[in-house]
Amino acid sequence: MIATMARAVALARKMTPPVLLPLVVALRTRLAWSRASVREDARAQMRFLLEHTRPDADLDADLERAARAYVRYQVRRAELRWHPRLITRLRVEGIEHLSGARDRGHGVLLNFMHHGHYDGAFPSFARHGVRCQMVVYPYMLEPDAPLWLQQHVALACIGGGRPVSAAVGSDGMLDLLRAGEVVAIASDVPGRTPLRFVGRDVLGSFGAARLATDAGAPVVVMTSEEDDRGAFIRLHPPLEPADFASPRELLEAMLAIHESVQVRWPEATDLPLSRWGLVETTTPAREVAS
Repeated sequence: MIATMARAVALARKMTPPVLLPLVVALRTRLAWSRASVREDARAQMRFLLEHTRPDADLDADLERAARAYVRYQVRRAELRWHPRLITRLRVEGIEHLSGARDRGHGVLLNFMHHGHYDGAFPSFARHGVRCQMVVYPYMLEPDAPLWLQQHVALACIGGGRPVSAAVGSDGMLDLLRAGEVVAIASDVPGRTPLRFVGRDVLGSFGAARLATDAGAPVVVMTSEEDDRGAFIRLHPPLEPADFASPRELLEAMLAIHESVQVRWPEATDLPLSRWGLVETTTPAREVAS
């Protein structure tokens, strides 16, 4: 019964005319915000990002605005994944950084975070002739994964990208880099490495920086941003592991780029409290919409 209902909801979302999506998002956002648990969680999510990064602002007012925008963004993301054409043709600034690094033949570590339209970025790169191997949690590839998660993976693979289970381990990922592939790895995943991010002590993953260093592969950081023309993806100039004294310094340089973007658009961060191992105690994350 639950599976049947999930399929029915998925079909309804696919069949919703794009012109009606703003209305659907507005109605679902209003319904979500009416729930005290959603409001409390949204404020906690945004407090995590803003509490120590906007010291001169009116934090309470900032948090309220950001929390409302966060709920709306989560609802909109949940709807857009069923309408791939709306987010798989994103403008890409700096594609030459990625294609140029790839053409050197040593592999590229494409580093991203779960922020903005990251899922639509990979098909957008494919339109420029760059296809990615995207490292994902093994459960995301299971046949009984939730339908929305299956759609999320399928969307990211439009254009020829390929999901790679993290179960292949570091050796498998190194093999891909050494074969000249573009390997996409997120850094906002829980780990055991003590780091500073958004003014907090967190535990993050050392994997991307370590892999790039071991493979001698350049790191291209990808961020999701907005301007007066709308949402777009920015690819930053390559970071060369050899230019850093250690993988940790490389990781810190990667995180500094991501932090500057997330603080500007905090509401676009997908479940920030779930993305890090937290040294301090905070409210656990909860998904607004799936």
